[in-house]
Amino acid sequence: MVENLPIIALAKYERVEDTCGSGAAIIGLEFDIFGEPVHFRIGVAHKQARLADIAPMARMLSTKLAPAVLKQLGKEEKFVPCCKGCSACCNYLVPLSVPEVFRMRQEVLAVPANRGRAVLQSCLDAAKRVLDNSSESSDLYPSTEILGPTRVSQLGRWYAGLKLSCPFLSDGLCTIYEQRPTACREHIVTGSPSLCEAEWTDESQVVQMPVSILEALGQLASKLEATSVEAVMLPLALPWAQENLPRHERTWPAVMMVEQFIEIVKTMAVENSAAAVR
Repeated sequence: MVENLPIIALAKYERVEDTCGSGAAIIGLEFDIFGEPVHFRIGVAHKQARLADIAPMARMLSTKLAPAVLKQLGKEEKFVPCCKGCSACCNYLVPLSVPEVFRMRQEVLAVPANRGRAVLQSCLDAAKRVLDNSSESSDLYPSTEILGPTRVSQLGRWYAGLKLSCPFLSDGLCTIYEQRPTACREHIVTGSPSLCEAEWTDESQVVQMPVSILEALGQLASKLEATSVEAVMLPLALPWAQENLPRHERTWPAVMMVEQFIEIVKTMAVENSAAAVR
């Protein structure tokens, strides 16, 4: 695992000095989800940071939002069939934000060589199938640009038809569960478990997250790099990261990066809350 990150999620009573060093700052993030406050503490060192450095903290924030969503679904008497050992959604389209792509590359390089080679080969095999089929479905094949809901639905059905399991799935279990993408953390469905066995889950059963950390990371990278908002399909992530190493090496002040991320998340929470009321 890659250590000594300049940006980390802090536990309730954790001291920032113990993880980020002396002189580091604590930046708080507070916003409402379904009328209840969410409190999150971020430790930030006064140094430069890459896009990849914010991904672990963002994953933790995404995980923190899930209980609030599940609590609200319980109030609405909606059943969530998700449980440990179920891998029905592990052949769905999984988009990664640019920070997550570069972080995944770091994490794969940090594991033992034999396991890293196996993961890379699995990704390359899956990427080949995606690219081979893209020529037959050029009207559906994705660019890296994030698309609208209708286009995502079309793309999802096309991808599900490829019958590709996640490269990180082994014996029905996620081998990177603690480091899984935010898209996986945010994928919650309601209804009968049988719906998950279909090639593509009915959109009406997919829960709309009050704040999408995947989208927030995409917006952050777009703002910092002055590019369009991008997402990369999971099987293509490692080859894409290798082709874009100069972008991985770019740095920004860690404090500024976190402050912009917080601004994006807060704006998203307010806008989604207002939309829910309407």
